Amino acid sequence: MLKPRIGIKDVAREAGVSVGTVSNVINQPEIVSEVTRARVQSAIARLGYVRSEYARHLRAGASRLVALLVLDMGNPFFVDVAGGAERPPGRPASV
Repeated sequence: MLKPRIGIKDVAREAGVSVGTVSNVINQPEIVSEVTRARVQSAIARLGYVRSEYARHLRAGASRLVALLVLDMGNPFFVDVAGGAERPPGRPASV
């Protein structure tokens, strides 16, 4: 049976702070007092919280993911197209 996923709300409840404070500890720790930061970090460690990148992208309304549907990987043309999609911008194709 799968364990329920620990979320930022669970960390906030455990640490006795708001969700915004937990977010600040994770993303901008310098703006949170040391005492509060330590309490939140302790709750994160106790609960085993791991930030979900998928949730961050969903919340932001954008991601850096690209989907590519390839019809036939046996066809060299489609293999080249897929290779080009994987290559970072500005990096030349290998010959």
